[in-house]
Amino acid sequence: MSLFDSVVTRDPISRKYGQMKQMFGTEDVLPLWIADMDFRTPAPVLDSLISVSSQPVQGYNMDYPGWKTSVVRWYKKQYNTDVSEEWLHFIPGVIKAVVLSVLALSKPGYNILTCTPIYDPYRNMVSGCGRNLIQSRLIEKNGTFTFDWHDFRSKLKMCRIFLFVSPHNPGGVVWDHDTLSRIKRYCHEEGVIVVSDEVHCDLTLPGKSHTPFFAVDPAQDTAAIVLTSIGKTFNAPGIQGGIMIVKNTVLRDTIFRFLDNCYLAETHYLQQAAIYAAFTQCDDWHQQLLTYLAENVAFVRKSIGEHCPKISVIHGGASYLLFLNAERMGLSDEALAAFFVNNAKLGLSPGLQYGAGGERHMRLNVGCPRAVLAEAMEKLRVAYEAVEGVSRQAD
Repeated sequence: MSLFDSVVTRDPISRKYGQMKQMFGTEDVLPLWIADMDFRTPAPVLDSLISVSSQPVQGYNMDYPGWKTSVVRWYKKQYNTDVSEEWLHFIPGVIKAVVLSVLALSKPGYNILTCTPIYDPYRNMVSGCGRNLIQSRLIEKNGTFTFDWHDFRSKLKMCRIFLFVSPHNPGGVVWDHDTLSRIKRYCHEEGVIVVSDEVHCDLTLPGKSHTPFFAVDPAQDTAAIVLTSIGKTFNAPGIQGGIMIVKNTVLRDTIFRFLDNCYLAETHYLQQAAIYAAFTQCDDWHQQLLTYLAENVAFVRKSIGEHCPKISVIHGGASYLLFLNAERMGLSDEALAAFFVNNAKLGLSPGLQYGAGGERHMRLNVGCPRAVLAEAMEKLRVAYEAVEGVSRQAD
């Protein structure tokens, strides 16, 4: 029995369970939506939080000892790439750091490029910063996404910053080296700064290999910011915090000075302690997690392939998030969402919220014990067969 087979009772204040009524209009659904996992946060991370929070005086602290060294170690071990400690800056969270990067490196009215479909906060935060959102639609093909290079390059020419999600959310795509190289080359040629959100990178499953954006082409020092955290991989998004990695000297000086002079990313001992524990004491836990998630992905692929032939699975090799394409069911976005909630009793994220290209899709979180996933797939099978039976009778 895997340690991830244990069913953990979640606190009702967790968004995944506490917001079901708000999200789905009912609490009678199995929640497989928001991107956290129903697994226990690894013990070393919890122990680090307890140790820090039990200090008799919760005063101002310096940096947690060794947190930067732990990041250097992790990148060498996981990606066989060298990181210098001077490239690193603590951040209050990945999404917050994306916003801060946009504010620091562009002016109101500038164009900011993203892809679509994409993790939904990106659209709101670009407009919220007073910048113009430009999007290049990804091409869905053979269960994954690829770039429309003509569209991407034409839109890149009018933009200041490209907000990149690597691996992709909601498609879980691990971008291959050719794709990364072309993005880096085209952005370098146009003088566009890349902000690469790599929060799902450590959830790259066996058989795939993630390349940090700063390591794509060492000979071409493109202005790029890489952002990551332990939140997704070690199931600790509630404690926030994260890591900014900037190799380019000029860009590093600009963004680090902005963060420091505006007091936007000050030392946070508790969060840095969690980073240190995750990157130095959880290697075995991490490898077991990746194996378990890969098996969950395979389980869902097999179940949907056998029982729901009009639904296809998009998953490009990373994360516990699957994008389900249900276009062939012939339902509108509203009817599809209603089918999953009312018929299948499953709480998934509607694909429409991820923008153009997400229509008639649903995002499914498989970060849960296998027994829960088996229950979900059975619910889907029964609901699908009932609806398709009605459809065939109508035909």
